[in-house]
Amino acid sequence: MIDDPDALTRRAARSRNHLTELVDSLQNQITPAELFGQLVGRRGANGGGPSITEMLTAQVSRNPMACILIAAGVGWLMMSERAAKNRPVPRTRAKTGRRPAAVKRRKKA
Repeated sequence: MIDDPDALTRRAARSRNHLTELVDSLQNQITPAELFGQLVGRRGANGGGPSITEMLTAQVSRNPMACILIAAGVGWLMMSERAAKNRPVPRTRAKTGRRPAAVKRRKKA
């Protein structure tokens, strides 16, 4: 069944408008200041549900092993990154094509 091009255009316009409205409403729901407030335990502007710290605490108490594994993985990642930064760069000698005098002497003997 072939759809009418005008109907497809109208459908695309409706979908585009719906997505635009959805993105606008999501942008208005949370601001960086409100997110920070939730992180430090204050309630949001809507005053409703639990703060992020309360949700994280509940999640840890429900799934302690998963949270321990996640924390260990993040810690391992941070330590490996730090170790890679602190690792000294190996120094290489410039190749001159000449052999050291000590090697030349040993070869003759």
